[in-house]
Amino acid sequence: MLLTLHKFEAAVGPEISAKNSDVIFIHGTGSSAEMWQPQVDLLSAQGYRCFVIDLRGHGQTPEPGEHTDLAVHNADVVETIENSPIKLPAIFVGHSLGAIISVTLAEQRPEMVALVFAAGFPGRVLKPVTLFFKLFMAHALGYQAIKDRNMHRDWAFRPRTLIQTDKHSLEQIAANFGDLDFVTNAPKVRCMVHVAAGRFDPVAPSYYAKQVYKALPRATFKMFEWGGHNFMDTHPKAFNKWLIDGLAAFEAGA
Repeated sequence: MLLTLHKFEAAVGPEISAKNSDVIFIHGTGSSAEMWQPQVDLLSAQGYRCFVIDLRGHGQTPEPGEHTDLAVHNADVVETIENSPIKLPAIFVGHSLGAIISVTLAEQRPEMVALVFAAGFPGRVLKPVTLFFKLFMAHALGYQAIKDRNMHRDWAFRPRTLIQTDKHSLEQIAANFGDLDFVTNAPKVRCMVHVAAGRFDPVAPSYYAKQVYKALPRATFKMFEWGGHNFMDTHPKAFNKWLIDGLAAFEAGA
C-alpha cells in the first residue's frame, strides 16, 4: 500500500541539492515521521532533500487491518518510493523497525539504497521484551485503557505517539517480529551501513547490534554511552554529528 510520505526540499540552492542523494527517514514501532524533524531540519540546511515515511497504522498512514510482517512493510516502502519523486539510489536513515526495513531493503533491492544509517537496530529482540509488549497490549489496564481514557493526551512525544498508533499495527509487531534473528542470519548488504546502538537499550541490545555490524562487509559502529533505545532524543548533538560525519565520508567517496 502507498504510505504517507512527507517531502522537505533542501533549504539551499537547487544546484547543491541536485548533487546530493535524497534521504529517506523511516521511524520505528509506535512512532511517526514527526520524530525525525530535528534531523530533517539539519540535513535540509546541508542541501539534502528529505523524505519521511509514516508506516501503516502510524502517524498519518491508515491501518488496513491486514497481516503485517517484515515483507509487507518492505513492500509498502518500495511501492511508496516507486510512486514518488525520490532520486535513487537514496540514503536511508532508520530507527528500530525502520532500521530493519532499511537494512533488508539494502539486501533485497540494492539498486535503491546507496547508504544506510541503522540506529537502534534489533539484531535480536529479547524474549522478555516481546512478552512484556504483548501483555501491555492485552492487559485490561494497558494500551486500550490508556487510549480510552485519553490519559496520553499531555504525555511526551514517545509515549503519546505509541498510544496514538493503531492497535492492530502494534499487535502485528508483537506477533510477527519477535523471532527475527539478524545475528545468526546476517544481512548480505553491499553498501556501507553505519550501525549505532545505545549502551543500555533493552529493545535492541547493543551486543547484538555489534555482532551484526561485525558480520557486515562494509560497516561502522557507534556506541552511544548511557543511551537507551531512543538515543537520538537523549543525545541529539552526538546523533546529528554521527549523521553528518557519515554523510561527509559518503560524499567524499570514503
